[in-house]
Amino acid sequence: MGDSDTMKIVVFRLGSNEYGLKVDEVREVLKLHKSDITPLPNAPSYVVGVTNIRGEITPIIDLKGKLGVYENPENEKDEKLVMVIEINQQTFGILVDGVNDVMQISQEQITPVSTIKKATAGGDYIDGIIKLDNRLIILLNISSLLDVEF
Repeated sequence: MGDSDTMKIVVFRLGSNEYGLKVDEVREVLKLHKSDITPLPNAPSYVVGVTNIRGEITPIIDLKGKLGVYENPENEKDEKLVMVIEINQQTFGILVDGVNDVMQISQEQITPVSTIKKATAGGDYIDGIIKLDNRLIILLNISSLLDVEF
């Protein structure tokens, strides 16, 4: 098995679900306060606002809104955990409820979602599902997810 068959992913939590992103898409994880985020007028509901990260104006995205995960009032907390994603030379911050771990997975551990895609509207955003022991981790396709127009 060559290196191309394995990848490192960052596993994070939204509500009670676990999601994964490829490590090379994640730049850093920061804590922000509500007051650090400036709301934008007329922004889509999943865009919480913008913040300044190392001199860059960075949109902060609430993936829960985008993925339709509405279950816990953790967003009401003043302190927010933000995962900074860099993709196609663009930087985004994603609100997460927790970052669980970084793990190495092999291609065989990923179940492709072609069948699930047909059943769910959010299927376009999913690259696959990783089954580990009793955990199911949804591997997100972050570029289709963050294809947001401002």
